[in-house]
Amino acid sequence: MQFDTLLSCKNDVFTALRPSLYAMAYHMLANTADAEDMVQESFLRWEKTDASQIRTPKAFLTTIVTRLCLKHMQSARVQREQHFGSVVSEVLEAAQGDAPDAHVQLADALSQALLVVLKALSPLERAVFLLREVFDCEYSEIAGTVDKSEENCRQILRRARERVDSRQLRFEVMPQHEDQIANRFLRAAADGNWAQLIDVLSDDAALVCDGSDLSQGPVSVEGVRGVAELVLQRSLRWLGDGASIEMLRFQNRPAIFVYRDGLPVSSIFLDTQNGKIQSLRIITCPVRLRGFLVLN
Repeated sequence: MQFDTLLSCKNDVFTALRPSLYAMAYHMLANTADAEDMVQESFLRWEKTDASQIRTPKAFLTTIVTRLCLKHMQSARVQREQHFGSVVSEVLEAAQGDAPDAHVQLADALSQALLVVLKALSPLERAVFLLREVFDCEYSEIAGTVDKSEENCRQILRRARERVDSRQLRFEVMPQHEDQIANRFLRAAADGNWAQLIDVLSDDAALVCDGSDLSQGPVSVEGVRGVAELVLQRSLRWLGDGASIEMLRFQNRPAIFVYRDGLPVSSIFLDTQNGKIQSLRIITCPVRLRGFLVLN
């Protein structure tokens, strides 16, 4: 009975900290599925740890998540950039007022500067920057988390701030124009209209689809004809009959969410340039899509 009580207490502690742990992982990785994986792995390690040996659960779990993210970024970064690199970023910030609580907390913390951070900083710089600037950790905590001295962490933060300050965001298309482009794409794909689909895609358009499960590698296509052919081949699967379609905005870009029985079955994120769709990122894997559901 005492063991069950202790286990229940540990689970309650983790549940209370889960939103901030997810936020940290999401800021670090800019990928919902990877962030969920890091949080789940931290939970497994939390379960195996003697609670009596942990003085500050938040610091302990934040350290675990941060180190897991650093390890993941350092081992998978090259492969991820090769597959997705300049195609479409998975940096997603829900702009809905009724977003899940954890996502609302994430959106509150995610400033325009942080959007630059995700591309401007190395994994270590990103970790130090987020721990200090977003999560307001003391330098002693940061040093213990990233296994560096406090002075070293101050230097890393200074370099990170300089890199962030030197970067400028560019907005090439007004949001309302992008929405119109997204609607044109949606109609062309749903109707199977080749000519209209070709018209809305740029000549060097690129498409990446993550596959239906994590064991499959991403499908990548480049060129207007190849992208149009793949969209028409899979439009029924992505935008199938009987599904409801919702247009949203993420990071000032249009996104298409397709639901069936109240659950997301696919999501399409668009990047536009000069009035044309430059790239598409399609997510169909349930594991990745669950990152957009309410976090209980």
